[in-house]
Amino acid sequence: MSTNPHAEALRFENVTLQFPETHRPAIEDVSLQVGRGRFVAVIGPSGCGKSTILNLAAGLLSPTKGEVYFGGERVTAVNSAAAYVTQQSNLLPWLSVRANIGLALKFRKVPKEERDERVERWVRLVGLTGFEDHYPRELSGGMQKRCAIARALIYNPSIVLMDEPFGPLDAITRLKLQQELLNIWEEQNGTLIFVTHDLNEAIYLADEVIVMSSGPGTVRRVLEVPFERPRSIGSLVESPEFAELYNDLWSLFKSELQMSDATA
Repeated sequence: MSTNPHAEALRFENVTLQFPETHRPAIEDVSLQVGRGRFVAVIGPSGCGKSTILNLAAGLLSPTKGEVYFGGERVTAVNSAAAYVTQQSNLLPWLSVRANIGLALKFRKVPKEERDERVERWVRLVGLTGFEDHYPRELSGGMQKRCAIARALIYNPSIVLMDEPFGPLDAITRLKLQQELLNIWEEQNGTLIFVTHDLNEAIYLADEVIVMSSGPGTVRRVLEVPFERPRSIGSLVESPEFAELYNDLWSLFKSELQMSDATA
């Protein structure tokens, strides 16, 4: 995938966020930059502010100090350019798979004929053919995630924010969805920020991994992932480079977990 390494999608400048009811910040003095078309994973101990970073990027929270920029403009309200996939699928229970996936297009007043064509394409892309008229309660957890991902990506958003979307899934479903997400993202050529606790997942998917410190969260380190694209998840684990990067990440992650335990 060709991207301009100098084009900026998202930037945090010395961002601190403290909720009024807490005695210390959720994140403190966070500075980071995400290039356009990049897949960035964010890892760190529980409570380090990973979800807070996504909420700030989405414009759902405002910094206590510092600034958040998207496409060079300050984020001062809900970021309508961002699609957000949370830990829960959050499908509307009274709508079918077809209607859930097409919801963003309907809001954007895309003509019905075009909307139907795009929905059918995305149903095929995420492997839900035959389930178009099912309701969320009739779907497995993996199917619900497929539907939520299709709903988020169907209108080709400039940036996609994902908060541990595969966390509760079984290992086989998770691997399948990881590969599907990679394939779709490479086709979309958008920017994606993916929060995870899974170091393997971070390495499989990302161009770079941001390691957060224990709370209050700061950026501890940013590691480049050296693997070329397109990627096959199954083949990466056999390479010595994968093991080396995993060990580097685990060393950082383990030290932050120990720090978190010491201050708990």
